[in-house]
Amino acid sequence: CRRAGGLFPTFNMLVSTRMVRGAPLGLRQGVSAAVIRLRPSSTASYTERQNQTGRPISPHLTIYKWPVAALSSISTRLTGVAMMVGMSGIGGLALVGADVPGLVTAFQTSFPALVPVGKVAVAFPLTYHYLSALRHTYWDFTAAGLELGSVRASSWGLFGGAAAISLGLAAVTL
Repeated sequence: CRRAGGLFPTFNMLVSTRMVRGAPLGLRQGVSAAVIRLRPSSTASYTERQNQTGRPISPHLTIYKWPVAALSSISTRLTGVAMMVGMSGIGGLALVGADVPGLVTAFQTSFPALVPVGKVAVAFPLTYHYLSALRHTYWDFTAAGLELGSVRASSWGLFGGAAAISLGLAAVTL
């Protein structure tokens, strides 16, 4: 319904403060009711307007409990992007004439405490992405292990296996 002179529709909702069984619209004589305007006002925030309706607001991503399979899928994509950025950076440095092995040696001598962290930072994306590719290849060729429980278990195994292999690779000194 349009108000005379207004551009936006106005919706009114009749809300009973106490519902009485058998009464039309839950109202009986003597029961108080309020009319809530659902038209957005310039002074009320979105949350305030939603609170007036009595409906719950959808949860935000920060309170959502992510399934481990979703985290595994996102991690596969993030490790792929991290490797692409890292390898493109190394390739770009080599193209402009930088001595990449010399830069690695300079990092090792300047910051010896960060060398294990750097090794894990390189090893984890490689191992995680590789193990994830093996899991997807297995799924593609066998169509087995796609049940929710086995996907959950293989996702936890993927995280644990990649972490263990990455730590093992970081402990290796060449």
